[in-house]
Amino acid sequence: MAGSATRSKRKRRKLSRKKDSVLDRISNLPESLLCHILSFLPTKNAVATSILSSRWKLLWTLVPKLDLDTDTIDPCKGNWKLHWTVVPGLDLESKAIFFEHIVFRVLELQQQTQCLQKFRLKFEFGGSTSYDQYLEMWLRVAAARKVKELNLEICFDRATMFWNPLKLPHSIYTCRTLVVLKLRGETDINTPSLSFQFPCLKILHLIGIFHSREHSLTRLLSSCPVLEELSYERKYEEIEYRKISVPTVKRLSITLREDRYFCNHKLEINAPALEYFNFKGDLRDIKINEKLDNLVETNVDIWTFCSKRWEDDRHEEHCRDRVFQLIAALSNVKFLSFYFREIELLHIGFVYPSSYQNLVRLDFKVSVACNWLVLLDLLQNAPNLEFLVVSKSDDFLEHSLCWKEPPDYLSSHLKSLCYRGFEDSGLLNLLN
Repeated sequence: MAGSATRSKRKRRKLSRKKDSVLDRISNLPESLLCHILSFLPTKNAVATSILSSRWKLLWTLVPKLDLDTDTIDPCKGNWKLHWTVVPGLDLESKAIFFEHIVFRVLELQQQTQCLQKFRLKFEFGGSTSYDQYLEMWLRVAAARKVKELNLEICFDRATMFWNPLKLPHSIYTCRTLVVLKLRGETDINTPSLSFQFPCLKILHLIGIFHSREHSLTRLLSSCPVLEELSYERKYEEIEYRKISVPTVKRLSITLREDRYFCNHKLEINAPALEYFNFKGDLRDIKINEKLDNLVETNVDIWTFCSKRWEDDRHEEHCRDRVFQLIAALSNVKFLSFYFREIELLHIGFVYPSSYQNLVRLDFKVSVACNWLVLLDLLQNAPNLEFLVVSKSDDFLEHSLCWKEPPDYLSSHLKSLCYRGFEDSGLLNLLN
């Protein structure tokens, strides 16, 4: 009887070991594969795996990616799960100091990592402390490790955000290994005494950054000989003339928000290889120099018109000229999405400056009565259109439809008509 019990215990222990082996199969994977798995996690989650076993204790330090975010690192909890809004008695400056300690510690433990594939850093600043020196040290380490992708987002406390943008360290401007550079927030790229060196940079995002000197952006773009994607967003800038010249860029996204009382702004674009173009915001005086023969897709969302003659009788004419100047440059596009939100655009849709011979799909959003005229004139100038999508905007104003005889070729080429958000059958009568 005793022998039977002993055999039973041995069998259970054997089955338990076998079960544990099956359950922990992931720990038996090669180190390189485990590091690859951890690279998909934010750094705080990767660090949390160090408690699993001795095998995992320092495994996260070999991951060639860092993702550090003040929104996810808790100064009061060891697991770094952050919800600062529920942490009492801790001001923004104290949280920033804690975050600095975490970043330094992570970089120290990661010294074995030779090459840094990606470094994402989101840092919210507060108080009177100067953080330039910390940012410089962190980014200098990233540059020394030959970082390929840098995603930097800087946020200031409202009391200090506008007056003290952080200056990026010189090491980043000459980081020749960068392939992707994304800058968002209160950082300053004005470097009159330095030259940029980005021979490998293919993707560049500049969202809300400071460059008060007129030629800072031009100098930066000229240092990117293989740039393929550029995203640029600015609000209320004071420079009246801005030039974007990148002969190699294929994707260009621009978002502009202007002050109508300070808006004598001009934007010049030189991008002959452009394939995808997105514009969103207040329409300034935009001039596209090259004929865009390779243009495939364009999305245009005009919020309002930036014009010093806002109260002038010539405002409507001024707006029409700006729209025509923009759409004339887009005449080779194949897929077009158009949305006007400006009510004053009542009579600009009567004559288009060019024909859209290549246009096969049109997505058009309607908000006010004048937009029907714009749509109908687009249809008159798109002889090869195959797909038409007409949708009602969120700020749609009820109005009667404006009739204009559609071209004869529309019915022979159009394969699909989709209208969204309309209950009135008048739309079908208009486009039938």
